[in-house]
Amino acid sequence: MFIKTPDTSESNIRLERQDLISLEPELRQAMAGFLSFSSYGLYFPAHPPQDMLVADDQGQRLVPVYHPQEKKALLPLHRHGELLGIFVARNVPGRVTKNTLHLWSCLCHQIMDNLLLHKKTQVDPLTGLANAACLEQNLNREIRLVHRGLWPDTPGSLEDGFSEFSASVGLICLDVDGFSRINERWGYQFGDLVLQDLARLVVRMAPEQAICARLREDTLAICFSGATTTKCHQLASNLVREVSELRCENKINGERVRLSVSQGFVTYPQDFHGRQLRRSVREQTGLMLEKARRALRDAQEHGPGRIRGFSGILRESGIVLDVLPMNRVLVSLGRSVDAREGQRFLVWAAPGENGFGAAAPLEPGGKEVPPSRFCKAEIQLIEVQGETSVAEIVLLHDPAGCAILPEDQLTILHPGSWQDVFGTVNERRREHRAIRQEDQRQEDQVRGEGPGPVLGLDVKVREQKPREADGEGEPSPEDARAWMPLRTQDFSRHWTDFRQKHARFAVMLAFLEGGSVESEPLDHGDVERKMHQLGAMAAEKLGPDMLLGRFSFSTLACLIPESGARDVEDSAKALVRDAEETLRGSVYVGLAEYPWLNFNKVDTLENCRKALEHALMLPKPNAVVFCSTSLTVSADRAFSSGDIYSAVEEYKLALLAEETNLIARNSLGVCYARLGKYGEASAQFAAILRQAPDDIMATYNQGHTLLKQGEPDQARHFFERCLELDPKHIFSLIRLGQLAEQSDDMEAARDCYARARSLPGGEGLTHRHLARLELREGNLEQAREHLHQALVHNPKDALAMHLLAKMYLEQGEDAEIAETLARQSVALFPEQGAYWDVLAKALESQGRHEEAALARERSG
Repeated sequence: MFIKTPDTSESNIRLERQDLISLEPELRQAMAGFLSFSSYGLYFPAHPPQDMLVADDQGQRLVPVYHPQEKKALLPLHRHGELLGIFVARNVPGRVTKNTLHLWSCLCHQIMDNLLLHKKTQVDPLTGLANAACLEQNLNREIRLVHRGLWPDTPGSLEDGFSEFSASVGLICLDVDGFSRINERWGYQFGDLVLQDLARLVVRMAPEQAICARLREDTLAICFSGATTTKCHQLASNLVREVSELRCENKINGERVRLSVSQGFVTYPQDFHGRQLRRSVREQTGLMLEKARRALRDAQEHGPGRIRGFSGILRESGIVLDVLPMNRVLVSLGRSVDAREGQRFLVWAAPGENGFGAAAPLEPGGKEVPPSRFCKAEIQLIEVQGETSVAEIVLLHDPAGCAILPEDQLTILHPGSWQDVFGTVNERRREHRAIRQEDQRQEDQVRGEGPGPVLGLDVKVREQKPREADGEGEPSPEDARAWMPLRTQDFSRHWTDFRQKHARFAVMLAFLEGGSVESEPLDHGDVERKMHQLGAMAAEKLGPDMLLGRFSFSTLACLIPESGARDVEDSAKALVRDAEETLRGSVYVGLAEYPWLNFNKVDTLENCRKALEHALMLPKPNAVVFCSTSLTVSADRAFSSGDIYSAVEEYKLALLAEETNLIARNSLGVCYARLGKYGEASAQFAAILRQAPDDIMATYNQGHTLLKQGEPDQARHFFERCLELDPKHIFSLIRLGQLAEQSDDMEAARDCYARARSLPGGEGLTHRHLARLELREGNLEQAREHLHQALVHNPKDALAMHLLAKMYLEQGEDAEIAETLARQSVALFPEQGAYWDVLAKALESQGRHEEAALARERSG
């Protein structure tokens, strides 16, 4: 990134040599507006060429030069007499006169002025960091690079030698704690100086190629590729330490101010899920910024100097805000932190509270007893709003005395932990509670004090069909009340009893889209009415033996005894169609059954949830039976979040369910290859090719895997087979070109690269490889041109940066440019010793021998 050193005002924003590289697309387009050329290059000479220097009455000037024999034009790129670089245009047609050269000179001045204006539109004038618009542009590009390898079944899924994609991207937002007090006490001018000092520190601490930006006022941001949750937290921790040692001195009175910063971070794609990963890149960019700001706000709420990852908010940062009637609580987790209906949490006593609403006891001498964590209850989200959610209490661990109170803390129960919610540990407690409720109900009946119409206690459907109201087919209020489902906590108890009684059953989850919309406000009454109608429709279609429950605010659960999922699939699809007509809304349905494979009864509900997620990925509402494809979708989600081991297990289950699931098998092979298990990967691709010999994805992946195993001859066979299947397969052409290079067959390599370059999307991928050929043949100008083009196409091309840095050093050009490029290449691939060696040489050429020695140690 061209922004490195903060400046104090917009007038001090200058063009640097590095800017010519980062703004090269704009520079080339501007030059092409008045000059025709077939190719071009950028040079950064240490001293201007003598033939470009002209002395006259105005002093010494830099002027364009034209070499007619070579049809080559050299145009100086300078500002106020300082030469930044030379633009070399080749194969310039026509006759060039002195007037033409004078015109070129004037136009070059105009272009440089425009580039400076372009830079100013991307730079915050106070700090010299990127501004918010520039950050969004770069974040947009980073997300596009991640998309190249987000899904394991994409053509470039195994590309690690020349691919464009990054594994992930991280965004950290940091805010100065108490910055408004600094402005109020010492004035806004001193506050600006504090921000400039902080900006310098952030630039120094940020990784190479990171984008450091100022979002607003005292909020800064760091965006860097390859970031994981661990790397983001490590960088944030280092910033906390360095900022605590920073002293900002007020030069008027000599006072020195200590700072602290709160930070929130998010990673892509790890902190995205489901439909969020299918949104447009622009929407994902905005969502990523929102998530980072939300994490920052959570960090600030917990005190100065705190760090919060976005995923940590839902996992461990929720609290109880209020206790509501009807066995419900209001919690601090909503859609802004990706809370979803049906998620379950443990409720822990607030710090300093002994679990019974009293303050923690004191030890002799008045010292407070160290806080211990009391688990009070389990809750489930039933209505998710923007910033908060309503949850229903599923289980109180001690109903007699341990009441839930505001400020009690929450920790999430992941789906894999639902056995604890529905399993044997808590079943006995629920059974005791059910017995007490039944005893109380019988006593009330003896006294003539019936419980009245309690929601969902009558769970079986009536014998007669519901009456029509006003001819629209909607049940009357009396009928609607009869179709009301079990409350969430009652459904959990009935689910336990149900699975114990039945050896075969099906589960259905029906999600009403619009009951959990992102827009505010939500019409609760309308959602409730539609949910009751949906329950009535489900009861009518699924028969009198089913058990209907409220799984969440906008999701119904149906338990169908002695039936399989396929038995009720047609009824579920009819429910989807009828709901769209009657409710004028979309309903998605997931179905699962027991027994199925080696899953136990408790797993059936989780499998049904995965089937519902599968349905939600479809372009229009539908009912999906849990199957091999559902497992593949779930595994893809694990793969996209970086959890390759979980993805492997689910892909295996998908193949156990359907051996002919070639997508799952290919994805499993990709996972094995990512883990370095090339033998297992090769076996999976071979199995695919036995079933489908023309599967081009498996064919290419097999060739790539054999190449990794050191079998180039066998790999060549598979790449050639890819070209038989598809003569325009770019990746295979590039691989064959690489193999030809290794065999010193330069003509064959050039032919492969040229064919790949001529195909749509191939030009950007081939520049680096063509540059390597030109270097081997001693064509330095052509090699330089290809490398610059490679960086225009992919600013993260580490090998192109390395080769350019090496060329700049060997030809005696700008050592600082060489250092910048070398640092960026080692940041992307620190395991490459050759990259560190070039960095060491660049430092030595500037007399920085101690730094060079450290770089040589890394080169190994």
